[in-house]
Amino acid sequence: MKNRYIPFGYQMQNGDSVINTEQAATVQHIFYAYTEGQSFKEIAEYLTTSGTAYHFSDNNWNKNIVARILANEIYCGAKGYPAIISKEVYGQAASIRSNKTVTYSAVLKPFRSDMQCACCGERLYWRPRTQQWTCRQCGMWSKPMQPENMAQQIVDRLYQIQQHPEIIHNPKEQCNTRSIEVAQLDHEIHTALALPELDADAIIDKILRRAELQFNYCAAGDDDPTTMQIKRACKEFKPTDTFPESFYSSIVSKIILHLDTHIDIKLRNGQTL
Repeated sequence: MKNRYIPFGYQMQNGDSVINTEQAATVQHIFYAYTEGQSFKEIAEYLTTSGTAYHFSDNNWNKNIVARILANEIYCGAKGYPAIISKEVYGQAASIRSNKTVTYSAVLKPFRSDMQCACCGERLYWRPRTQQWTCRQCGMWSKPMQPENMAQQIVDRLYQIQQHPEIIHNPKEQCNTRSIEVAQLDHEIHTALALPELDADAIIDKILRRAELQFNYCAAGDDDPTTMQIKRACKEFKPTDTFPESFYSSIVSKIILHLDTHIDIKLRNGQTL
C-alpha cells in the first residue's frame, strides 16, 4: 500500500498503521504553529518553501491541506491511529478554528446580505472554505479575500463619502420625490375631510405641517428626502474604532463586488459611487 492512501503522518508496517517519523514532525509543526497564531496560508507557505513533501515528491502545500490536517482527530489518537499530538493540542487548535469561524460571521454580519454581483446584479453568497464570494445566478467567483479586508475596504469608502459629501447627489429621475411623511399626511388630510364631523384645528395643523415639509424638500433643489437623509447622516457621523454599522445602514443600499474584489457603493437614493 502506498503511503498516500493512508493519512499523512502514517505508514503501513506489517499490515498496521504506524507513525511516519518525518511526516509526524510536520504534523506537529502544523498544530503548534497554528496554536501559536500562524494562519493556514502562512503555514502552507513555510512548508512549501522548506521543501517538505506532502505527496511523494510534491512539496506544494496550500491552506486547504493544512486545514484538513488540523481538523482530523486521528492525530490525537482517534479511530485506532497512534497519537501524533496530544488531545489538549488538538482541542486548542479546534477552539481557535471555531472562534475564527464566529469572528468571520461577526465581521460579515453588517453587510453580508447586501453583497451584489457586478456581473448580473444578483445577490452574492460567502464561501468560508475558499474565502470567496459567489453568484448563484451567473456563476461569478470573486478572488479570495479575508472578511476583515472586505470590511476595511467598505469602511474606507464610507469615510471617503462622509468626508466628501459633495459627491452625493440625487439621481435626476428622483428629484423632489415626496417623503413618506408627506404622503402619510396627504392620506390623513383626505380621510379627515371625508368624515361627517370635521376637526378643523387638527386638519389645519396637518395641512400646515405638510406645507412645511413640502417647502423643505423643494428648497433642497435636486435633493429628494432620501438624499437629504444621507447627507445629514454624513454630517452627524462620528468616526469609531469599530465597523460603523449604524452609519452604514443609514446610507448604504448595496455593496457591488467586482471579480477583482474592488467595490462600488450603492446609496439608498439609488446613486452608485
